[in-house]
Amino acid sequence: MYSALATMPDRLKFALVFHQHQPAGNFPSVFKDVTERAYAPLVAALYRHAGVRATLHFTGPLLDWLESNRPDVIGDLTDLQRRGQIELLSGGYYEPIVIGVPRRDAVAQIRALSDRLSSTFGRRPLGSWLAERVWEPQVPSILAEAGIAYTVLDDAHFLYSGMRTEEITGSFLTEDQGLPLVVFPGSMRLRYLIPFRPVEASIKELRERHDSGARLIVYADDGEKFGSWPGTFQRVHKDGWLDQFLGAIEQAEFLETTTLEDAWVFAKPTRRVYIPSGSYPELMEWALDAPVAKRVTTAKNTLSSKDELQWLVRGGEWRQFFNRYPEANALHKRMLLVSEDLARRSILDASAEVRQAQQHLWRGQGNDVYWHGIFGGIYLPHLRADAYSSLLKAERYLAERRVAAGEQRDYDVDGYEEYLFRGNHGAVIVHPLGGAIAEWDIYDVTSRR
Repeated sequence: MYSALATMPDRLKFALVFHQHQPAGNFPSVFKDVTERAYAPLVAALYRHAGVRATLHFTGPLLDWLESNRPDVIGDLTDLQRRGQIELLSGGYYEPIVIGVPRRDAVAQIRALSDRLSSTFGRRPLGSWLAERVWEPQVPSILAEAGIAYTVLDDAHFLYSGMRTEEITGSFLTEDQGLPLVVFPGSMRLRYLIPFRPVEASIKELRERHDSGARLIVYADDGEKFGSWPGTFQRVHKDGWLDQFLGAIEQAEFLETTTLEDAWVFAKPTRRVYIPSGSYPELMEWALDAPVAKRVTTAKNTLSSKDELQWLVRGGEWRQFFNRYPEANALHKRMLLVSEDLARRSILDASAEVRQAQQHLWRGQGNDVYWHGIFGGIYLPHLRADAYSSLLKAERYLAERRVAAGEQRDYDVDGYEEYLFRGNHGAVIVHPLGGAIAEWDIYDVTSRR
């Protein structure tokens, strides 16, 4: 086993955190291609460099695919964890935005992935990845209820709270309703260096952080950047960047890699903090309309020479995507309706139908189709179709004992009530203004997909 974190106090503790995710409903060819170009080579590289410890996160849909199609990767992860080289993080099984789904579903999805990791790899995780690093003040109590002790955010989140760069080192303690959560700040500077700049640039950055007195620095980013982003397979694997980087870490006398778990166990948090709502800077700008985003960018550029003041000029909130895209709002509100139905039904019913409905609901909560990123998100019709059909499959299971009925409610929260008609075979949603049919769903069709 590897030595405890506190064995070499003169070294900078360096935590490498890699997040791997493919949304449910993505093409099998995408799962295969990204695994061959990014996930499997990354795991193999860690296997070759036994002196490098790391923390990895795999979402439920990706684990499901790997178990069926690449059991060798599952085996390598099992060996790496057994010899103490890696830690596996939990998170929502289908990678929902934690604050974007009902609390009961967020907690249940995290527990489900923790159960899966425990049964597959023999160890229950203590930490969690936070989808898209979308943070709101209630996140600590949600994660704590799910059995999570720590997570990682960008250091930008701490700058949003008014902290200075030199203060952001180690870990921090926050809470909601008295329920604590340790938060590790991930370096945005390293996110832009790794793996896009020469290895020496990253080692130089780490050396400077060591010399400034930092005791822990965290790199946390997407594993897809290590092979599946344009041009990265050639650079990272064929040209040997990743092996050079990991080798340089092993040889650096001032560095000692660690997992987040060991950092949580052996190093006390620096202090208590309260982090405002936000995400990583790019997402917060994407949430804004173009003219507003341009003004935000101009303001930040104006303050770029004013140290951390530029971080007090922030973009929008993740929820603003519901204003930008009516399709995202419609999907989100349908998801909330299905979750409400399921919660009411499951109080007295633990049947197989209810369990099936729950799985379909969770699948329809995956974050990718509720917003847009540089790789499509809501713009990808096959992902939207999978999410919608998953929700309708859940409705179909719940509708089998339902008496056909209509109700009047402000379903999409636009200030006007709609008419919802749902029975055993389908549903219709009608807008009162003009009598337009907003949705016409046939359960029997979606159940055969």
